Amino acid sequence: MRRVIFSGTSEGKMLCRQLSQAGLSAEVCVATEYGKEVMPELRGITVHTGRMTAPEMTEFLRGAQVVIDATHPYAVEVSKNIRAACAQVSCRYIRLLRPKTQAEGAVHVPSAAAAARYLSETEGAVLLTVGSKELACFTAVENYQERLWPRVLPAAKSLEICQQLGFPAAHLILMQGPFSEEMNVALIHASDAKWLVTKDTGEAGGLPAKLAAAKRCGCRVLLIDRPQEDGMTPDAVRDLLLGEKPPRFPLFVDLTDKTCVVVGCGAIGAHRAEVLLRYGARVIVVAPEGEAPAGAQHIRRAFEPQDIRGAFLVTAATDNHALNHEIYELCQREHIFISTADDRTACSFFFPAVRTGNGLSVGLVSDGSDHKKTARTAKKIEAILKEEQE
Repeated sequence: MRRVIFSGTSEGKMLCRQLSQAGLSAEVCVATEYGKEVMPELRGITVHTGRMTAPEMTEFLRGAQVVIDATHPYAVEVSKNIRAACAQVSCRYIRLLRPKTQAEGAVHVPSAAAAARYLSETEGAVLLTVGSKELACFTAVENYQERLWPRVLPAAKSLEICQQLGFPAAHLILMQGPFSEEMNVALIHASDAKWLVTKDTGEAGGLPAKLAAAKRCGCRVLLIDRPQEDGMTPDAVRDLLLGEKPPRFPLFVDLTDKTCVVVGCGAIGAHRAEVLLRYGARVIVVAPEGEAPAGAQHIRRAFEPQDIRGAFLVTAATDNHALNHEIYELCQREHIFISTADDRTACSFFFPAVRTGNGLSVGLVSDGSDHKKTARTAKKIEAILKEEQE
């Protein structure tokens, strides 16, 4: 079967990795050289670079059986062209939908142009986190050179667009995400922003970190709503292409004095650190917040790539989905066991619910269909182990 994936998003990269791990092949299309650079080298995955005209796309898709549109949620014209090309060659089209994020307290507008009109009725500096393609709309804001601070990719094209539109160099923020809550807070303070303009890019696009930072700083959020569309979740697309996966093999290993890194120290991270300590691991917790359990080393700062060096296993349990995914990809490249707390597809092992007693150790994981079932069953197992002890 010839599979084609139009990517450029973290969901597209993840789907490519899943297909490769399953021994399946696919052709992935990215629009830019930058898109190619951030795509990992994967067995069976061929990368095509460059934008296509409608006729070129139609010709390229001849012979394909299924096309997955995993482009950005706001790339409306691209998705329209892909659907039209699929219809021309009678190929199945599937839109992969990025999950939405609830943005309580945000002001919602339907477009970038509407956002610019709304800002024209407000006062104060504005941190723009909408990318460079629609920046021209915001030149309609009175005194935009003084009020607006665009944050765009550190690419020559992005800088060229900003310069052509007359944005002063002192107001340009050229950075590559993902951005943590702390980084967003720093940029809001640096720009003295009273408004933060963003799109509903979901967790993968760092929206929760932006919302949390704005709330901390008392900065209002202007949210450009996502276009309405039908499609499938990333998990549903994966299951469709891969079929039902076999369950994970319950491998019990000796963790005595092995280095285990836990990134994040909320309720989940602290619990996982405590469990690893019980099994004799040397536990390092990396998190600026929280309290690591007694016996663990607590590095009080944001995660850095070198933190996983020499680790036997890593668990990513931060509240930043993009950061957890970054840690997953780092561990995959270094062949380190990794479990992420918020995405079962980004795990080389599942962190189990553990129950011990009477010389027995039981680890329990679910298939993802019913998370409460794991807790209920673990409670029953705990009761059985206590009965055996008595």
